[in-house]
Amino acid sequence: MIRRLILTIEILVLSLFIIGGSSVITQTAEARTSEFSWTDHRTIAHALGGLDGKEYLNSREGFLAMYNQGVRLFELDLSRTSDGVWVCRHNWNESMDQWKGTGKKVLTEKQFTSNKIYGKYTPMTLEDFFLLLKDYPDAFVMIDSKQYSIRNYQKTLEDYCEYVEIARAAGAGEVLDQIIPEIYSEAMYPGTAMIHSFPSYIYSLWQEYSEDDLKKIASFCGEKGIQAATIYWKYWSEEAEKIFEEQGIRLYVYTVNDRNQARKYLAEGAEGVCTDFLTTEDLW
Repeated sequence: MIRRLILTIEILVLSLFIIGGSSVITQTAEARTSEFSWTDHRTIAHALGGLDGKEYLNSREGFLAMYNQGVRLFELDLSRTSDGVWVCRHNWNESMDQWKGTGKKVLTEKQFTSNKIYGKYTPMTLEDFFLLLKDYPDAFVMIDSKQYSIRNYQKTLEDYCEYVEIARAAGAGEVLDQIIPEIYSEAMYPGTAMIHSFPSYIYSLWQEYSEDDLKKIASFCGEKGIQAATIYWKYWSEEAEKIFEEQGIRLYVYTVNDRNQARKYLAEGAEGVCTDFLTTEDLW
């Protein structure tokens, strides 16, 4: 149903976006940000939060542990199973004890959900996670759908249509107001903005960029009302932070698990860090 609707309005929306009507989309998104403020969040729980020294869990237990420590902003990785189901997993390169051996293997939904991560953590489909999130209305989640090199308008549109369909079919449509799309290119923005009026967006700086590229990205974010960006720790610099600060955009650093290093980034102007284990209290 949603896809049919999207097909009928896609040309119109893209035309508006190209000729300047994108401000309508931006204003709609900004109107909802009263429910979400980046100033409330110093820490972003990477992959829903780590446990027992383990990272990239994207598990129920990781989410609950970080939530119980006061974290309210999370990052979630999504991958597809071999039978096409969206699940909470960073990739299929490592078994994390869900299959024998160390080589890459793409599991079916049944194989994924019936084998605990590292033998103790609960794996979730995206539907499972939406139902969990429904019980925590003050939590917000950045969606990291990967595949950076092929991320474009059409791919993003198709995937976010599916996310919306999954949430609504599960009876958890309200959690869409807790979702923050993580985009990696300008083309991804209209592919999310036309699907739903999300509370906010974040631009992911996942590779090394020239100063001119950073200025262009910061200008784009300022134009579209994208209020935050995240930069990989290897590419952090105070110069990069100033470029985004000039556009009123808050810059987070990922992934940072050392408390002293996190404090250093904040002292240099970062808004906060994406982390597996740190909480807001650790940053003071």
